[in-house]
Amino acid sequence: MITPDEHALIVENAYIPEHLPHYVSAISRTEPYLIGDFVAHLAGTHLVFVGYPLIGYFDETQLLEALDEAKTRFEPSLVSILAPALPSALEACEQSTTDEYYRLNLLPLRIPKKTRNMLARARREVSVKIGEFGLEHKRLVKEFISTHELGDATRFIFNRVSEYAKCETALVFNARTRGGDLVAFDIAEFGAQEYAFYMFNFRSNKYQVPGASDLLLAYVIAQAKTKGKRYLNLGLGIDPGIAFFKKKWGAVPFQKCVTCTQETGTQRSWTDMFDRFSKL
Repeated sequence: MITPDEHALIVENAYIPEHLPHYVSAISRTEPYLIGDFVAHLAGTHLVFVGYPLIGYFDETQLLEALDEAKTRFEPSLVSILAPALPSALEACEQSTTDEYYRLNLLPLRIPKKTRNMLARARREVSVKIGEFGLEHKRLVKEFISTHELGDATRFIFNRVSEYAKCETALVFNARTRGGDLVAFDIAEFGAQEYAFYMFNFRSNKYQVPGASDLLLAYVIAQAKTKGKRYLNLGLGIDPGIAFFKKKWGAVPFQKCVTCTQETGTQRSWTDMFDRFSKL
């Protein structure tokens, strides 16, 4: 568990969505903890360690010390790590992937002309309002899952989107036709002090309106500005198409993301391993 003071510290300094206890808990049914300057999430014997320090710059030694402390405290059988870089002591981790988080600076923000034209095009067919997550949203999520090749972890997350949408700091943005049909929706997060987070976007296969996702993002940006946020974290690049969507709005990579998973069992601590590698 985290204390109220620890929660306040996290909210004040969070810059990636995995920092946020309520988001990860809703999606993955985990218990949040603060280990030094790092957030960790525990589900049974599975530890998810977020290797992005809340304060200051990334430091391999600091990460390994906190990770070692978390392993000693919780004795997990499986550890998943995400961090800006993978320390040499962790290179044996399996299933590692590399991506980048994209960030949009909201102060100031100039929308490119082509994107403005797309927004005007979309406004002729749909309108956007904030609303509740309901059965029609669940249908779009199920439709997306059934028409895309997804890993088990991604499928699990998408099946839990409805639980996250109930969080107090999450808002659901709906794009609808004049007849009220749901064309697309976004879920965005506004619980951190300086950052808003673009969390999920789902579109209907039946009602396809060019620019609908752009219009939704424009409303997320407007809401973030209203709430006094300085940045919008647009999430990971995922693939070239998604990365292009973020770049055309002016978003740029600001944090690398390397993930890995490792079964525990070695008697050597991460800090001991780091010391050994650093002397080679």
